[in-house]
Amino acid sequence: MRIILDTDKKTITVPHNYQQKLNDMNKLIAEYSGGAMKPKTFTGYIDEIWKECIANSDQCVVTGKKPTSKK
Repeated sequence: MRIILDTDKKTITVPHNYQQKLNDMNKLIAEYSGGAMKPKTFTGYIDEIWKECIANSDQCVVTGKKPTSKK
């Protein structure tokens, strides 16, 4: 799932089906953990992934490819 952090506009853009994907994840969590794990929240999931990626920045932070011009 692609989530876009725009530092200029100070926005985080999530896919149109982000809430549905969270609901699906939470169903699996409830099913397989028997309620032992807390469900993911809308902003909590983003924060969790952000922290994990920053902690492992050598592997997780990548530079995008330079756009090619269409001539």
